Amino acid sequence: MLLVASAAAQQTQHAALERLRAAIYDSCLTLKCTYSMYVSQTRVQGEAEVMLQGNAYTMRGNGIEVYCDGSRVWTLDSSLKEAYVEPVENAGVNALLDPSFSDIVFDAAGNPVSASFIMQDGLKVDIEILSVTKSKIKPEDAFRPQVNFGSDWIVTEL
Repeated sequence: MLLVASAAAQQTQHAALERLRAAIYDSCLTLKCTYSMYVSQTRVQGEAEVMLQGNAYTMRGNGIEVYCDGSRVWTLDSSLKEAYVEPVENAGVNALLDPSFSDIVFDAAGNPVSASFIMQDGLKVDIEILSVTKSKIKPEDAFRPQVNFGSDWIVTEL
């Protein structure tokens, strides 16, 4: 009996993940969330807003902004006027939905409520999803920084 319940739960989880994947490609999802991770044995936590659309995303939280248009990732700290630009080394949003890199938990209605991700550098990030909003597809420029990187910025291309 327990094995049957477990199989049914896995099917439900898989169906919810496929609905989430479809929503990311059919619309733009905005998630408000809290996150925590350990960096050099120090707990780092905060709040963020994440926008997902196709293979692109943005993240804003605690003074840091991350933009990904599917081919490049920009990480900005506007207060320090520093930016890091790097190529996407994985499948972007698809990697976040890959069970080998992430564990997304859904409620009984199929809504995502929490997630854990293993980043490229092996860092584990735990996320509690507070809300999800679905909207129309945004233009590609929404996933690129709208900043003029003048001479007062330090821009590092990785």
